[in-house]
Amino acid sequence: MRKYIGLVWIFLMLIMTYNCQGTGGGSSSGDPLKFYVGTWDGSLKYSIFLCEFDPESEKFAVLDSFAGPKSPSYLAFSPRKDFIYTINDEISNPGTREMSVTSFSVDPNNHGLKFLNSQSSEGTGPSHICCSNDGDYVFVSNYSSGHSTALAVKEDGSIGSATSVVRGEGDGPVTNRQKAPHAHMVSLDPENKFLLVPDLGSDKVLIYQFDKESGVLTPNPEQAFLKMDPGAGPRHLVFHPEGEFVYVVNELSSTVTACSYDPGKGVLTKLHSVSTVAEDHVGAKYPAAIRISKDGKFVYASTRGEHSKVSVFQVEEDGRIFRTQVVEVTHWPREFNLDPSENYLMVAGEKSDEIELYKIDKVTGKLTPTESKFAVPSPACILYIV
Repeated sequence: MRKYIGLVWIFLMLIMTYNCQGTGGGSSSGDPLKFYVGTWDGSLKYSIFLCEFDPESEKFAVLDSFAGPKSPSYLAFSPRKDFIYTINDEISNPGTREMSVTSFSVDPNNHGLKFLNSQSSEGTGPSHICCSNDGDYVFVSNYSSGHSTALAVKEDGSIGSATSVVRGEGDGPVTNRQKAPHAHMVSLDPENKFLLVPDLGSDKVLIYQFDKESGVLTPNPEQAFLKMDPGAGPRHLVFHPEGEFVYVVNELSSTVTACSYDPGKGVLTKLHSVSTVAEDHVGAKYPAAIRISKDGKFVYASTRGEHSKVSVFQVEEDGRIFRTQVVEVTHWPREFNLDPSENYLMVAGEKSDEIELYKIDKVTGKLTPTESKFAVPSPACILYIV
């Protein structure tokens, strides 16, 4: 029933604006902010939405939707934002069951998307995608098969064949989730010298050297991986803006691990771990996304469950963090993102089929709920255009 309702909503949202009255405020410019939303529900024909947020009124609108990828739960821009790359659960190779990555060109006038091509992800269950800072390569993690893949990008923005496919080794003590490697995210370091891959199945953050001339990934000889606590289940990570620290959110232990990072050698060192929720948290607790403010002062992490949360952490000078706030949010926050002004945080409730709006206190980093929200089926990624 939920999938059927989601399909009906696609047509409704193209002619309606979903909003609640807010209290004003806004970004530094006050101009409407456009963004794309990628979705998780694989039954949706129109699976990417172009949306708009007006910071003056705190109202949202759905402007358009686009067909093509199946379950595009993560999207990535090219450096000039003239192309978008998505993960795609469509089978590219029936023999191996490998799935896909897909490329779109972006219309600079109306932000419409035009399908360019799809290419094999060289694995199953693609879960995350990112683009190099020169736009010459995209990288994808394949959760189900455990593979991470580098693919060349052609001059027209279409995706070429894979230049490198790697896979970690090992397992973990959580037997129903950690029988084999599960690459959950791909993240290039700020200098694009190393690719870091949180592997939920093996309790490792894998570290690969990246050769931009050949597109080849090789285990970092200085440190092939950082071993996390048994049963941690590393899922996503974020670099500090200055590149000297990395924060890893762990899905199975419901923690954030702060690490120092040597950008010259690609070496991670654990500092400490902090729970995403309080000790008296009731029910399931499965962290999903992690973000950091542009000034590096605050880290944010979402936790899914019956009582879903977004937590705020303050960053100390030595890179350690301490939790300052936990806010209950919309159900199953698979993703969230700070808007470019960092006046607002948008939370995507995968199972509540909506995106909620929170104000950010720039002094403390803390969140204040607003009454603003809007309906999108199974939202899983928020990608701002500006």
